[in-house]
Amino acid sequence: MNQDDMMDSVYDEDNPIFPELSTRVMELVSRARGALFGLDSSLAARLMAECSSLGNRARQAEASCNTGLMVGISSPEEKMALVRVAQQCSRLGRIVHQVLVLVQNVQEIAGEVLPEDVEAFKPIYLLAEVELRDAVLSILRGDEQLAYGVLRQDEELDSLYAAEMKRIFTKASSAMFYDFQVGTGLLFILRAIERIGDHAKQLAVPSFYRLTGAGSAAPVEKSRAL
Repeated sequence: MNQDDMMDSVYDEDNPIFPELSTRVMELVSRARGALFGLDSSLAARLMAECSSLGNRARQAEASCNTGLMVGISSPEEKMALVRVAQQCSRLGRIVHQVLVLVQNVQEIAGEVLPEDVEAFKPIYLLAEVELRDAVLSILRGDEQLAYGVLRQDEELDSLYAAEMKRIFTKASSAMFYDFQVGTGLLFILRAIERIGDHAKQLAVPSFYRLTGAGSAAPVEKSRAL
């Protein structure tokens, strides 16, 4: 089953915005993987334009939900549903922003780095993709086990991220021997991957708590920049 068929099979008729937007975001993340590990500057440049368009779409979807909260809705359940969708669209927009950071840096450093220095990021990237997919499906299917799995996956991703940062800064990686701009670009890329996973986790966390009743609210996210 391809990704489109998978999304059609779990489409929520009461929430048409999130399935369409999340599918496009997942496709964007998948294509960005090709730009990164292929060090493809031309693809990175095209994806930058797509990020701009999709980021606007996410903001419009969030604004539409917020407008709906102010007009024509009296049911508390309907209001809460719109609040959740607005939050989900906002989180997807943040993922798009991180993809933009990633492809901007790919375009800047492509041709200047050794393939193995980006290849080392692949396990982290693939795990971030799995996190995003499972977070989306946990929402569309109302699957608390998938949502819980995302939380555990993010712990693994954070561990991989910390290990890779340590490898870089202990000079076990040639990334430390590039000039400042290229070395910084690699670090921005690695950070963007970690943030994609973190935003995926934050998509799943409210779903997990709402479905299980394990708490009245999701854990407070650590204060971080986009």
